[in-house]
Amino acid sequence: MTFRDLTIEELFPQAIQQDLLKKQSESFVNKTIATGSITAGYENMPTKLNPIVFETPLTIKSPPQFFMGTYVKNHWRVIVASMVIGGVIGLVVYYVAISNQKKQQEK
Repeated sequence: MTFRDLTIEELFPQAIQQDLLKKQSESFVNKTIATGSITAGYENMPTKLNPIVFETPLTIKSPPQFFMGTYVKNHWRVIVASMVIGGVIGLVVYYVAISNQKKQQEK
């Protein structure tokens, strides 16, 4: 008895779903931020990773919170670093503004 060879999707279903979800999340968040509307995030969303290898399209009917959560989960280091750097820059600007204001009041 001979068996057929398994496809990549059948061998690694969880990995395929995770990779596609990562691509969909990045696409959704980038388009939502660029246009300012959630409905624009669903336009031209990827449904396949590689059309040659993967024949069955995967669903994209997920709520926006799911895409946002996955985006944050995949890019949390950059988000935290941006918040820290932004906070430091904000404190420096605040300190400079306060010191300039005190100098002007002393004159």
